Amino acid sequence: MMRQYLEVKAERPDCLLLMRMGDFYEAFLADAVELSRITGVALTSRNKDSDEPIAMAGVPHHSLQGLLPKLLASGKRIAIMDQLEDPKEAAKDGRTLVRRGLARVISPGTLIDEMDSPAANHLVALTASDGVFGISALDVSTGRFAVEEISSATQLSLALARLQASELVVPETLRDDPAAMERIASALAPSGLPVVSTLPAFAWKAADARRFLGERLRVASLDGFGIDAADDHLASAAAAALRYAEGAIRHASDDSGQRRSLAHVRTIVRAHHAEYLVIDAACRRNLDLLRNSRDGGRDGTLLAAVDRTRTAPGARLLAEWLSRPLARVAPICARHDCVAALIASDRLRSDLRDALGAVYDLERLLSRVATQRCNARDLVQLSASLRAASAIRSLLSASKLPDLLTQAEAALGTDAELADEISTLLVEDPPIAIGDGGMVRDGVDRELDELRTLRSDAGAWLASYQLREAQACGLTKLKVGYNRVFGYYIEMSKANGDKVPAHFVRKQTLVGAERYITPELKEYEDKALGAEDRIRTRELALFTALRDRVASSVAGLQECASALAMVDVIAGLAEAARSHDWCRPLVDDSQVLELVGCRHPVIEQAIGRGRFVANDTALHAGSISGDHPRLAVITGPNMAGKSTYIRQVALAVILAQAGAFVPAASARIGVVDRVFTRVGAGDELARNLSTFMVEMAETAAILNHATRRSLVVLDEVGRGTSTFDGVSLAWAITEFLHDRIGCRSLFATHYHELVDLAIDRPGIANLTVSVAEQDDDVVFLHRIVPGAATKSYGIHVARLAGVPAAVVARAKEVLATLEQLNVSLTERERPTVRADGMAAPIQLTLFQAQESAALQRLKATDLDAFAPRQALDLLYELKAMAAREAAARSDP
Repeated sequence: MMRQYLEVKAERPDCLLLMRMGDFYEAFLADAVELSRITGVALTSRNKDSDEPIAMAGVPHHSLQGLLPKLLASGKRIAIMDQLEDPKEAAKDGRTLVRRGLARVISPGTLIDEMDSPAANHLVALTASDGVFGISALDVSTGRFAVEEISSATQLSLALARLQASELVVPETLRDDPAAMERIASALAPSGLPVVSTLPAFAWKAADARRFLGERLRVASLDGFGIDAADDHLASAAAAALRYAEGAIRHASDDSGQRRSLAHVRTIVRAHHAEYLVIDAACRRNLDLLRNSRDGGRDGTLLAAVDRTRTAPGARLLAEWLSRPLARVAPICARHDCVAALIASDRLRSDLRDALGAVYDLERLLSRVATQRCNARDLVQLSASLRAASAIRSLLSASKLPDLLTQAEAALGTDAELADEISTLLVEDPPIAIGDGGMVRDGVDRELDELRTLRSDAGAWLASYQLREAQACGLTKLKVGYNRVFGYYIEMSKANGDKVPAHFVRKQTLVGAERYITPELKEYEDKALGAEDRIRTRELALFTALRDRVASSVAGLQECASALAMVDVIAGLAEAARSHDWCRPLVDDSQVLELVGCRHPVIEQAIGRGRFVANDTALHAGSISGDHPRLAVITGPNMAGKSTYIRQVALAVILAQAGAFVPAASARIGVVDRVFTRVGAGDELARNLSTFMVEMAETAAILNHATRRSLVVLDEVGRGTSTFDGVSLAWAITEFLHDRIGCRSLFATHYHELVDLAIDRPGIANLTVSVAEQDDDVVFLHRIVPGAATKSYGIHVARLAGVPAAVVARAKEVLATLEQLNVSLTERERPTVRADGMAAPIQLTLFQAQESAALQRLKATDLDAFAPRQALDLLYELKAMAAREAAARSDP
């Protein structure tokens, strides 16, 4: 047994190896120590009395799936050894050791039935050729497979941020190139570094890759997938991902290690960047699109606010739409048409959503069928999903609907007999394990019914047999029993030994009795005991035939699953729009961005619509007039809603171009090619980047890549350095956005100096947030209006946050001093006298006020003792001193 274990361990030294032994998966030696350390299972040993005891740790086979996330999160790959034969077959051959072999390798990117989240799980393969990257993304759990060409490090970062790869596969030669891996690590940094795996160089050769993909996908050419003769890098990346995934999945029943085909991976989709709105990692993080910035969870995200889907494939598709909105007017409007159609018919929308509630995760069910990992319960769920699909098709066919929904209706035309075959053969609630029996209904297979009858009639037959033999022996009662060691037997007391018939054969002697067997009882034993095994064997054969029947229809069923997902997303978007009174946006090729009564979808749902203050936005990238500005500078108090306002505009654009309605009274949106955000503050110590450096890096990316069609959202740029530096940078950035790029932009700031930009630039508008102030109390009205703020109410916010009263009071004193001296809380220089007699700059002390010489002279003078002429001379003296001090302040 250890030889078996060590042979496979030598084949996969990079994996934590678990071997099936009865009802447990066991690890040995160093792997046992690791398993115990990571999961907390007990660590024990075999051969304890020897000089070299063997460390051992194990988990019940049914508990393994629950431990996989913890093992994978620790960076481990898990190799699974399974039994390759039935132990009874080994016993027939006189062997005590069951043959075992490598059944599968589990890594973060190759999960199938182990997924406990409906989210997509991407295995990404990456290769480079002549400065161009080929990237492929395969979701093994659903069969979705895409490739795209990446021409720059920036595009690579965008793609990896969007895909959120669970595992990255690269050529061995690339991993051995520190410079190349540094570029990849830099591109991955904003979204996090996944597990990195490698394949040898020969697995990436273009000619072999094309041949492999052609054979695997059953096509003569890859041109139909958009991979032409010049796209060797795409073919290499696609083949590598598929090879890696298939290499991780093997036939557990085949000791030859024959690799199992991922039959549900049937096509490749090539993505083109120009068709989609670009959203980088910083923007996804700042806007909380799919994951919140607090703990990486779903709460508080745009996805959570919009998601009304009823199925797992629908939830994945919605996340994909939000993560990669469209950038072409026609397909955007096609989605809007469908959402509008379902909003217009409450009854149809409700019926569709009710029917969708009966649909299981059809994509992942089909992946388990294709990889022969499904059980009877999976097929029952598949049958229920197909019946729901039929009902949904009937609902769609009864109405005149837009093209996308009509196409979905056509794709829902599945094999109607398949659902009937499944429900006819399998019970409604079958056991999970297919080897335990109890899956197949009575009355569907004659052989199975006979075996079950034999098993169920055992009691009646034994009672009849017992009565016959008792009468033959002249006894009123005879005991017929059974145990696992001797099987069926007849027991008679030794006192009745003279009544034992000749056909009784002694089998066992007890203290006060003898046990016998007869030819008839032995024949029945063979039938009865063999019936249970034969029942399980027959049920498994019937199940396997049904599974193969389903597998032969995978292609059509996948089209059905995709259509159901789209119907689910559209119905969910319609439900969200109807529930929250969202409007259909007018999306066109203009450079306009007009939102009337716009709200933040996440915050509105958190606090209630009646409490949220809606605001308007009007920007026009093609205009430089004050009536239609291209850039708005928003000033106003802390906590008044500036950040919420600029974020809600960005979210409205993303929703509109994803195909959803938007939270506004009306909206007109000229297609945006890219959304940029510079919001929030935080350092990246692992990359040796300070808070201000991160801020400037993100700002640089905006200024270098924004176009006239982009939307730029900036919040407090420049605050991470001194005030003068910050104001200067903010001023220059605003000028650059307006003068050079000319895109639609929103800039929220506390640098009130920026409002002066609107004086000679009519394309810049000043906006502020309304405030109601009375005595020492301030009420933020959250209303965005034309104009500029005069102060930021930071001390008021500090008081609301619970800053001690003494600190708040002192801050007010300092503020009053600063306002009186007409300086700000920053470096301000004035001359003093150095030791050499020359003027030298020093920093003005703001928190310990320094009196002027004139004031000190005045305080030291006894005015009552002065004659009129002396008083006049003092006045001239003080005037001269004040003039000198003023000159000193103005000439550093």
